[in-house]
Amino acid sequence: MKILLCTDGSPEAAKAARFGMQLGRSPDSEIRLLGVVEQRDDAETMRRGLEALGRELSALGAHCGVEVRHGHAAEQILNEAETWQADVTVIGQLGRRGLTRFLMGGTAARVMQYARGSVLLVKGHRPALKKILACTAGGEPGLRDVAAAGQIAAASGALVTVLHVMSQVPLTEHAYLPDLTATAEDLIARQTREGVHLRSALNQLQGRGAAKVRHGFVVDEILAEVREGDYDLLVVGAHRARGLTRWLLDDVTAHLIEDSPVPVLVVRGEP
Repeated sequence: MKILLCTDGSPEAAKAARFGMQLGRSPDSEIRLLGVVEQRDDAETMRRGLEALGRELSALGAHCGVEVRHGHAAEQILNEAETWQADVTVIGQLGRRGLTRFLMGGTAARVMQYARGSVLLVKGHRPALKKILACTAGGEPGLRDVAAAGQIAAASGALVTVLHVMSQVPLTEHAYLPDLTATAEDLIARQTREGVHLRSALNQLQGRGAAKVRHGFVVDEILAEVREGDYDLLVVGAHRARGLTRWLLDDVTAHLIEDSPVPVLVVRGEP
């Protein structure tokens, strides 16, 4: 896995890099630290800061390369991620020094919207990565999201909970009303469509996870589970709009990015 850790030199961005480093603890992971400066005079200061952070991360078992770029933050991050073919780009929500700012309303939003690879937005304070919540709506894209969560779990030692929210049950003569309150175990045992999907998701995790079902409005139920379960990372998917080459954030994903109290990984493409 190739992980691009982006920083503006602020303490908040350094925390984001430390959290993101936990994604790359497997032997085959590559980590690159990227700093973007608005003024060329700041480049050397940024490089020294990145090298110090790199030494800290290396002490934790990661080999880190260092790159410093000059220009518009979002453009430089997107260019670096695409050129290097990063699997995951890690950015912080905050960063308020005078070099370049990683803000949800600006740089982070553009990176989230236009990056070709997956993006991890680090927000809140989670010192460790022990519990992952992987949300799946079903189908192959949902299994891809779970696979990404499983890859991170294998590298970090975290446990994964696969969550499916049943927002509606068609009220037809064929509807099975207990689905309104069914648990994941019920659905798997009865081999419903949702149950078969959850079983496939658990098989991907190879014993490192459990499945859970909630009922209600999707965004509300996911955020409630994040808080009640005290998770360290939320994994959600993006979708590719027909006729476009870029991945787009739908309303559910956009709301989760905005309102989640913990870091959010938006999965695109193959894990």
